[in-house]
Amino acid sequence: MLLLFKGNKALKGTIMTFLVTIPSLVNIGSLLLLVIFIYSVLGVFLFAEVKHNGELNYHANFTSIGAAFLTLIRAMTGEKWPMIMNALSRKLDLDYNCIENPSYQDYILNNSKFLL
Repeated sequence: MLLLFKGNKALKGTIMTFLVTIPSLVNIGSLLLLVIFIYSVLGVFLFAEVKHNGELNYHANFTSIGAAFLTLIRAMTGEKWPMIMNALSRKLDLDYNCIENPSYQDYILNNSKFLL
């Protein structure tokens, strides 16, 4: 391998360029991880109480910072992110909360349009 580097100056220049850019790549990668972490904390704050439905399940959810971090990585790669977004956009209503025999107060609390 070393003989290959000694003989080929273009390959040696390419490898040296890559080695020089490694610190910059580490800086950009750590900044990206920091941004994802901040959005994970925000996701837990906003979506921790959303019930699991559809693609929002045991593996992809916002109940903890670790799970939120992995869910955001999954969304960044494009893996089923529209379905995760649709699962998070479910509104709180009586059908979603599964309240059996709701009272009038339950309708008022959920801002129901269909009052008795």
